[in-house]
Amino acid sequence: MLVAGIIAEYNPFHNGHALLIERARQAGATHIVAVMSGNFVQRGEPALFHHSVRARAALGAGADLILQLPVPYAVSGAQSFAGAGVRILDALGCVDELVFGSECGNAELILTAAKAVYSDEVQQRIADEIKTGITFAAARENALRAINPALADIIQSPNNILGVEYAAAIGKIGSKMKPVTFARIG
Repeated sequence: MLVAGIIAEYNPFHNGHALLIERARQAGATHIVAVMSGNFVQRGEPALFHHSVRARAALGAGADLILQLPVPYAVSGAQSFAGAGVRILDALGCVDELVFGSECGNAELILTAAKAVYSDEVQQRIADEIKTGITFAAARENALRAINPALADIIQSPNNILGVEYAAAIGKIGSKMKPVTFARIG
């Protein structure tokens, strides 16, 4: 038995989401649990479709269980969104892999970037950069670029950023889940 977890908004559920579920199955997942935003999604926007419609679409595409991400985390930034989703999946005690799409399609690179981003050196550089008045995203990219330019390129893409936050959250709580990513298509 191999249980894969997915954290998503499914706003709306589309062919790429269905493909991720299919790829997880092809990679050996016998069961798939998705943690999904409810009727509000990141940046506090209302979802395009009611959560029950999106959940049925995911179940129809092969997910076995849909759990709802609490609103405070669903409307938060990547770090809180990812952290809450990872904690929910980990609390089940049976999820082996966290499956997600990314622009790079390389889980080892995502893990390396997560370790670098949350290293003491990069965190200090981020704090110093923020003092100059730039945004957190720009400060993080600048700080990481000073240490490893190739890794800084990773955090320029939204799904890679989520992947980095998933990997960091897994490490932070000491979860046994393994990050598995597939390159996004289109």
